[in-house]
Amino acid sequence: MKIPIFDSLMHHYGRTWWAPIVLNDIGPFLTKGERVLDIGAGGGWSGELMAEKKEVDMRLLDIEDFNRSKLPLTLYDGENIPFENNSFDTSLLLFVLHHCSDPLLVLKEAIRISKNRIIIHEDTYTSSFGRALASINDFISNFPFFITNPMKMNMPYNYRTVTDWEGVFQELRLRVVSKRTTSHFMTKHVLFVLEK
Repeated sequence: MKIPIFDSLMHHYGRTWWAPIVLNDIGPFLTKGERVLDIGAGGGWSGELMAEKKEVDMRLLDIEDFNRSKLPLTLYDGENIPFENNSFDTSLLLFVLHHCSDPLLVLKEAIRISKNRIIIHEDTYTSSFGRALASINDFISNFPFFITNPMKMNMPYNYRTVTDWEGVFQELRLRVVSKRTTSHFMTKHVLFVLEK
């Protein structure tokens, strides 16, 4: 069910505000012509802008059809990504892992289907207050999705600290080639560029 005013606002801000922020953060790590999978792509605005500006072959993947872009979307069960090993040069997990019931399973699947690189941008925290802010920000940011599809927006708030993530990457034998903290609105985020 789409509520026109929420859908319209979501589409406008997704394209004009959020997608340029994501492009600025992620764009330097994408190469013209590479195949990229945006896992948990939401509205698809970021992927669409990256496809246009960075000239990458971008595909979208999500558990529900929130797509508001012209890019192709594949739906999946949230666990088993329906692509062969090494199907994509790069996979993107942009503000999605904390929405997953089993974030490590999703990350392992991203590793499996990626030839070279996995890019993760995640909410993070350094205190219990910071974690509470991340949860509040996440709810506000996803409210338009939630109000239009209340049973389809998964919100388990599975956040990790930077140190926790680094431990996960070490266990999975991923090399951190770039790490940068960013902040949007009231929360801290961390951008990891990983190579297999």
